[in-house]
Amino acid sequence: MRTGWKSLTSAAAAAVLTVTAVWGAPRLVEAGADATPAAPATPAHPAKPRPAIDRIHDEYLDHRPGADVMVVAHRGYWRGAPENSLRAIDLAVDKGAEVVEIDVQRTKDGQLVLMHDTSVDRTTNGTGNVSDLTLAQIKDLRLRAGLGGSQAALTDDRVPTLAEALATVKNRAMVNLDKGWAFREQEYDLLVSTGTLDHAIFKSSAPVAEVEAFLSKDPGILYSHVVDDANAASVGAFTGRRPQSYELIFDRLTDPQIQPAAVRRAQAEGRVWVNTMWYGLAAGYTDEASLIDPARGWRTVVDRHGASMIQTDNQEQLRSWLKSRHPHGKDAQWPTLPAGTVRVQAEDYSTEGKDAGYHDQEDDNRGGAARKYEGVDLCDQAGALVMCWIRGGEWVKYSVYVPSSGTYAVSARVSSPYRPAGKLTLAFDDATTGEPVDVMTTTSHDAFETQPVAAAQRLSKGTHEFTVRMDPAAYQNFNIDYFQLDRLR
Repeated sequence: MRTGWKSLTSAAAAAVLTVTAVWGAPRLVEAGADATPAAPATPAHPAKPRPAIDRIHDEYLDHRPGADVMVVAHRGYWRGAPENSLRAIDLAVDKGAEVVEIDVQRTKDGQLVLMHDTSVDRTTNGTGNVSDLTLAQIKDLRLRAGLGGSQAALTDDRVPTLAEALATVKNRAMVNLDKGWAFREQEYDLLVSTGTLDHAIFKSSAPVAEVEAFLSKDPGILYSHVVDDANAASVGAFTGRRPQSYELIFDRLTDPQIQPAAVRRAQAEGRVWVNTMWYGLAAGYTDEASLIDPARGWRTVVDRHGASMIQTDNQEQLRSWLKSRHPHGKDAQWPTLPAGTVRVQAEDYSTEGKDAGYHDQEDDNRGGAARKYEGVDLCDQAGALVMCWIRGGEWVKYSVYVPSSGTYAVSARVSSPYRPAGKLTLAFDDATTGEPVDVMTTTSHDAFETQPVAAAQRLSKGTHEFTVRMDPAAYQNFNIDYFQLDRLR
């Protein structure tokens, strides 16, 4: 975040003033006078640290050119806790998100709770629509891990109320209230009663007149206008209070709302918000594409399309990339692997051909995202290029150059919504590494996690071969993004 000195001037000053640092604090001294620093006086009442929410609130209102890019955590940090749970919100804030996106629904008895879907089926051990269940009934349910799904593990987390979510972020971060426009008056009353109106960003794609009527009731209301193909003309159409941000949704770069003139109109009134979680939200710019090369995602939405807010499923990596940015807009090398770490992409398998470099159950590449005329299935998974359509009995061979002799931990970045997801074995230089390893359940094909896939290996400097074999007796339905060797000693 930017800091700076405020200039000190006085039209009536007769003497020239200079600034001298005293234990890190500035003091004013007349030119020519004794500049020997005196011991600083101890303030009677030390200044209280500024609450984080004040800084973040001011940052949201700052839409000047060059304003820092704000990070919005989609449904909280769902990689570490169930989506929309209090733990997911808490983790998102701890990991540096300025804004946490949450979804609001209303129960049968009129209580506001956090739930993305209109039903509780995907994310809990219950069934039914939120609007048909009382708060007590919903509180009896347990949330499923991560992004949920019928095979995701149950946790001890419960569905939070909006009031509980606000208490979790109070004085720490802002929240974006998605799905809740129909309940905006009730949300507003709750925010006022809890002293958190300045913590929340309302959002909708409602007609401009409807939005302006709501914004006119209180100058403290914060708002983001969602713009897609259907309401592209609403950018810059507000005549009363204006949005503090425009959330631009575009599936093609020919869409009117992402044309430079429209973006400039949005920037004149507020921040430009872009979502990079999956295809169609920002054309082909996704989190996974950004992890391969920021120019394929985050860098381009910022530098070309003017984004000053990015909603992401990968907030840690986004913050890391933002820190790597050169002050003049270029990137430092990113991502940077730790010394001694080697990564092998799943698509970079042997070129020895069928039944020599790989064995697949069918000759077609069912994904077709790369090497489409060969038999290993490769898919584009929201921007990640992965081995997919994996089946029992298949195997794939790789070569890896090890830069120095040592003992290496062996892991793979995988994804699967299934339990069990699969089972595989690795063999280095024709030596099996141990018993078959169970592939972890990540709760979605788009939710990648890194897991150990072999015992630590002692490898000499030079080129080694390793083969990945899918257990023929096991159910297999998972993706592999890459393999990684991390030097332990």
